[in-house]
Amino acid sequence: MTTAPPRTAAAGWRPLLLVAALLACLLGAVAPAGAATAEATLWVTVTARTQPGDTVLISGNTAQLGNWNPAAAVPLQTTAQTYPTWKGYFQIIQGTTAEYKFLIRSSTGAVTWESIPNRSVTDSPGTVSPIDERWNVSDGAPVTASFHATATTAYGQNLYLAGNLAELGGWDPAKAVPLTTGSGSYPVWSAGLQLPPNTPIAYKYLLKNPDGSVAWESGDNRTATTPPTGTFTADDTWR
Repeated sequence: MTTAPPRTAAAGWRPLLLVAALLACLLGAVAPAGAATAEATLWVTVTARTQPGDTVLISGNTAQLGNWNPAAAVPLQTTAQTYPTWKGYFQIIQGTTAEYKFLIRSSTGAVTWESIPNRSVTDSPGTVSPIDERWNVSDGAPVTASFHATATTAYGQNLYLAGNLAELGGWDPAKAVPLTTGSGSYPVWSAGLQLPPNTPIAYKYLLKNPDGSVAWESGDNRTATTPPTGTFTADDTWR
């Protein structure tokens, strides 16, 4: 007669272990998962003049901004039509504050950071506006600028102002700022506009002829720096 093999202690515990494992799986399947951290998307625009091959990036003190590591910074984009405006976006954990700065990376990999204090943004649902900044310019109220130029013109000619800032048309004659004159003020032409504070500017005057052709004044670019607050006035003479 064949006898059954003796039942070991381990064999006796095996059914209980299987039941315990099954219960653990079931409980794990129904246990609520930890709530995912909610993030918001912030859109960024920065005006920055660069050299061919340069890239503008944004970096900061959060993982989403690369933790100040240039290699992990968020790149921004521009086009021939929108330059010198660069645009992009990054993620921020809802209800938190992030510090950040812009940097420029050259085609050789060299990195230049803004020299101003860190910028910051706080996500508050329904109250955060898109970020609109200027390279290396701290937040502040714009400066009221007045340009006056003495220029003798022929009939049908008009005087314009162009320069390195977006407000000055970015050197594009089609986007230049028109100056006006009148019978009581000619040959002095004037224009008023808002410029960013504490910002170096380069500019020149140009004449537009009735046929659409353009004549720039001679000489080097005119240069100035807007004040931190208040007003800025330039009194020039056509060269």
